[in-house]
Amino acid sequence: MIKSLAVAFNFLVILILSNIFGGVSITQNIPDEVDAGDQFTVSVTIDKSNIGAFGRYQMELPNGFKAKAKESNGGSFNFSDQKARIQWLTLPYDDRFTITFDVTVPPTVSGDFQLRSSFAFIKDNNPTIEEVPPHTITVKGSESAEDLTATNTYNYQGVRMKEIDCIRQKPYLNENDEIIVNLLVVNKVGINQFGKIQEQIPRGYKAISLRSKNAMFTNNGRILKFMWMQFPNDEHFVVTYKLIQTEEIPNQAFLINGEMTYTRNGRNHVIDIAERQVDLEEFAEDDLVVDNTPIPDEEEKTDLLDAGDRFANTDYTADNQTNDETADVSNDQQTNDQTYTDNQTQNQQEQQTGTDYTQTDETKTQTYRETNYAIAVSKGITYRVQVAAGHKLVEEAYFRRRKLKDNVQIEIHQGWHKYTVGSHFVYKKARDHRNIIWETTPIDDAFVCAYNNGQRITVQEALMIANQKWYK
Repeated sequence: MIKSLAVAFNFLVILILSNIFGGVSITQNIPDEVDAGDQFTVSVTIDKSNIGAFGRYQMELPNGFKAKAKESNGGSFNFSDQKARIQWLTLPYDDRFTITFDVTVPPTVSGDFQLRSSFAFIKDNNPTIEEVPPHTITVKGSESAEDLTATNTYNYQGVRMKEIDCIRQKPYLNENDEIIVNLLVVNKVGINQFGKIQEQIPRGYKAISLRSKNAMFTNNGRILKFMWMQFPNDEHFVVTYKLIQTEEIPNQAFLINGEMTYTRNGRNHVIDIAERQVDLEEFAEDDLVVDNTPIPDEEEKTDLLDAGDRFANTDYTADNQTNDETADVSNDQQTNDQTYTDNQTQNQQEQQTGTDYTQTDETKTQTYRETNYAIAVSKGITYRVQVAAGHKLVEEAYFRRRKLKDNVQIEIHQGWHKYTVGSHFVYKKARDHRNIIWETTPIDDAFVCAYNNGQRITVQEALMIANQKWYK
């Protein structure tokens, strides 16, 4: 009797709380510790229950921290007054959805900092705000004195640049009516490890490399990349590509969004590429001069895509391009591994953990770990084999019916469930694992995917970073 009353009381409490908060719950995945000068990803899973109208997520960041949009799930991202905000006029259709954004930590801070956030929504025609418990993050000071020493800044044709920097000349038409894009890289600090320039071009265009500085050049969908296993030794150089229109997109603003990634002191660093009115067709070395006067606020690199622009925060895949997110396992329509070259062009760089939830079938209960691109993390480059992807979560029996005996791990992103098996440090072993799946199961479209410290990257990048050979 007492037990029954206790159960009834607990149910009543849950019911009351559900009425108070509208069934809304927010789960945040944020690292507890980060190095000064590094970048980390905030992953937020919102269970909105039946709330369907306006919604706004907000996180207040400490002074000097900066936030950049990643995946807003249809919302409009904005960062101002040290507040990162994602706002929806109408919340996503799914009851549970995930948003992510990147936070850059200043290189000169250390200690404990609190990140405070909230979720505002409309309940019964009344504004409601649910506060999320604050998260404390510890910033460790740089172990390298080189990172904190004063550095020179430079001036090129009136544009200020740092010792490692990248700017884009505003695209222009040449004498052949081709759209030309020049990028100037300054490398005064002598970076000679892995480096990459990545640009997101407008819809309806493809890119062709003209000057690559011995980089591996790829263009998949709207994403183009210049990649170096070893960054060029030059203190400054220019790479160039041209854009060719493939289809007419009405009312489209011609905007390019890009960033440069490089490895220094064993850590990856990301620099936004700013677009400036400079002439880079013929680089004038004498025009690049030391200028250590303070950089005015108006010259900061803030001329990228507006946070609310529809070009921002999209998957790096063309509208008509088939990739690993075109299948629904519920209809036995799985993805197609067309070539090893990773026609998966998403910038999949989240590695946060999430919450457990359980799905029960007729014979057993299967517990999955719901995450935003979360895989059991191994240090360095690893390879797995993706066997399926779909919108709906499927039980383990689905794979057993297809004679797959491996332990299946799941990743969740934008409503897609991705299923992978195995973990290999050498590409050839992952390739062999994939071939075994082809030969022993009906899953003939499995393919190899790659991770760097748990963050999904393309196989091409992984092979370059690990200095490994590709096998067909």
